[in-house]
Amino acid sequence: MKSILLLLVFAFGLSNIGNQGDVAVPPTEVESVYELPSPNPTAPLPENLQDRIFHLENVYKQLSVKPMSISKSENEYPNGAFHLQLLKLGNHREELSLQEKGQIKEAIYKAIGSRFSLYITTLVVSKEEELVGVISEINREEQKMLLINPEACLNKECKEKEKFWVKLDEDAVIVTNKSNGSNKFEDLKLGDWLHVWTTGAILQSYPAQYSGLDIEVVEPEDETPVALSKLMKIDFNGIKQINVRYGDGNKLAITDAKSLEDISSKLKRIELARANDKRTFYGSLYGMELTIGESKFQYRTSLRFDGIKYKQNSVTTELNDYIVALGRASNPNLLSGIR
Repeated sequence: MKSILLLLVFAFGLSNIGNQGDVAVPPTEVESVYELPSPNPTAPLPENLQDRIFHLENVYKQLSVKPMSISKSENEYPNGAFHLQLLKLGNHREELSLQEKGQIKEAIYKAIGSRFSLYITTLVVSKEEELVGVISEINREEQKMLLINPEACLNKECKEKEKFWVKLDEDAVIVTNKSNGSNKFEDLKLGDWLHVWTTGAILQSYPAQYSGLDIEVVEPEDETPVALSKLMKIDFNGIKQINVRYGDGNKLAITDAKSLEDISSKLKRIELARANDKRTFYGSLYGMELTIGESKFQYRTSLRFDGIKYKQNSVTTELNDYIVALGRASNPNLLSGIR
């Protein structure tokens, strides 16, 4: 009886050796094949492959994505590897999942007719807006707007303000928080404040032109000035010492009575209005630590208090020039490159 069972097991094993196609393949092996080069890595790739991959319009449309860029790295595998960046249509803030990337790769392989090494990444817009400005001109025919950011000066005197064109991408999304607002380009109007997210592409014209992906219409801030003394909750009297740390890492301790009185006088005169441009810029011209009695208070040129950003003005500029001049009196190379 045992010999009959052994014979049956042996026979069953032989039958399976000749029929490997019926053996289940683990899911991990199916997924890993997407990252592998063709079975014959030395075989030549189809002609104009990079261009063909990028222009598979029907494939991308069916899968609700849009190609943004493609490049080839020659050092990966014998035939190199292609790196394709895609945008998820209708949702520019979401990454493609591994499953979606796998589906897209298989659709591309099928359309091209061969398998090759392909990596897919997603273009995702940042959480914070890239551009801020108020509409000063609208070109309805070309669906683009000229924006001016009056809070971003291109020169010290602020005679030239930041300006740029924003042309809507074909998949652009417009959002407004107004109760009677519209999400259509036709309803944008002069004077609207916009937050803009872009594709990253810039047309080197003057003003520069960006391709807008997400456009948010926002209400302008209440610009009623507030005294700095109220924001910092001090009256700036009796300052014993000020420690300054400049943006280049240099430090200065201010203890002489005249300088302390001059700085105190300027701080008392500062009134600040809320900024419409709330973008985060890392680094600052300087920061000051004021010692009054046993307490210490912080002032930074970023002008953020309780999480709210405020605008620079003529008095804050006057203070900045004074603090920089004090530092350069003892260190002429302080903040080199800044006038």
